[in-house]
Order: sequence, then C-alpha cells, then structure tokens
Amino acid sequence: MTYDAIVIGGGHNGLTTAAYMARAGRKVLVLERRHVLGGAAVTEEVFKGFHFSVCSYVVSLLRPEIIRELDLPAHGLEILPLDGTFTPMPNGDYLWRVNDHAKTRREIARHSRLDAEAYDEYGKAMIEMGRFVRPILGMLPPDPTSLDPRGLKQLLFLLQRFRRLPRADQYNQIQLMTMSAVDFLDQWFETDVLKATMSASGIIGTFLGVRSPGTAYVLLHHYMGEIEIAPRRWVPGPGRQVKSGSASSARFTFADEPRKR
Repeated sequence: MTYDAIVIGGGHNGLTTAAYMARAGRKVLVLERRHVLGGAAVTEEVFKGFHFSVCSYVVSLLRPEIIRELDLPAHGLEILPLDGTFTPMPNGDYLWRVNDHAKTRREIARHSRLDAEAYDEYGKAMIEMGRFVRPILGMLPPDPTSLDPRGLKQLLFLLQRFRRLPRADQYNQIQLMTMSAVDFLDQWFETDVLKATMSASGIIGTFLGVRSPGTAYVLLHHYMGEIEIAPRRWVPGPGRQVKSGSASSARFTFADEPRKR
C-alpha cells in the first residue's frame, strides 16, 4: 500500500497535521509507538479508578478554527474547566487560586492587600496585550530579508498596530518579549508565593527557568485562550477515541510501530 505522507508519532501535533492532510484528500499513515494515541494530550488510568491528563496543561491555545474545521466535539473532545491551583508553603500556609475571581482576590489579599489590587490591574493589562498578539498567532511569519511586497506589507501592518497601542501597552509588550517571568512579575507583585505560582506558566514547554529571558511572553501566551470564549481551560486526552476515518471521512489510517524490546 502506498501513501502520500507518513507522520511519525501520533501526538496532538502529528494528529492535527495528519488530519489536515487527510482533509485535503491525501492518503496519510500515522505511526505511533505507544499503545495509545494523543501524545502529551493523553488521559490515562495511572491508579485504578483514577484518570489523569498525564502530560498536558491548559488547552486554551488549541486554536478554535482547528476545533471547528476538524469537528473535534463530534469525535469526543470535551472541555473541562480548570478549578484552580494550590500552592503549599514551607510554613504550612498555602495559596489557593480558584475558578472564582472574587474568592481568588480574597485569598491573595490574605497574603497581601497590595497584590490583590494589582492582580486586577495585571489581568486587565494582559488581556489588552493578548488582543494585540492573538491575530499574529495565525500569520505566516514574513521574511524580513525578502523584498517580496506581501511580506513587507505584513511587517508594516504589525508596525502600524504597535504604534496605535497606548504608550503603557507598548512598554509592556517590549518587556514581555524580552524579560524573564520572574522579573516581569516582580514589577506587579510583592508576594513570593503568588509570583512562584504565576511564573510556572512562563516555563511550560520551554525547558527554561523562570529567570530565563523571554519567559515573560509565555505568561501572556497562556492568557490568550479562546476555548468557548473562556480562557485557561483543560481538556482530557483523546486516547483511542480518535478512530480511522475521523477526519471528515478522509482516508486516514493509524498503525502502532513495533515496540523495542
């Protein structure tokens, strides 16, 4: 049997790529070494009776157009809200942020009233900056060394959008693109437990530390969720719910690679 394309690895990126090729009429083979599909987005029964999303984190950046175009809800995708985060402290205290802004604000105020007030301002600033960055996520990056007018037009478009931002937002955007998560959060908050909790979002998937330059942008990255119009949500892994032919009835085959002994 012949194929137009072979995708090595049935993780969420490989499955998305394969599904789009199959949707375009290509005959695609997906090879996965493990017994379950989904890669980092897999849900597995780690302990008897308890299922965990073993490697994934917030799914808010799963682009809504992908969900729509591949009709993922019809194939088992279910979005579950993140209830909150719990951060224990060495002195026996804790910080518990929940999916309720008023309760979270009261919890932060228990540690610092100034941080509780800054938390609101921080959220507003991040939302504004996210509105600037979000359209860029779906753009093909222009080649700054090319004289192609289409690429130059895109660069001009980005420059004009940046120049229309208020001065404060311009300053924040530059900081987000260059600073570390900790350095950026230091400018907003005074409580170590809050900064530690929030800075964790700056290193997800980066293999960097919270003081590495550029991790401040990753903080913003996780504020740009668009799932069901509500940001920062979690999703269970698909496991074997993804079946042959699920990509809009396209020719789409899965096969397990031989396992190494």
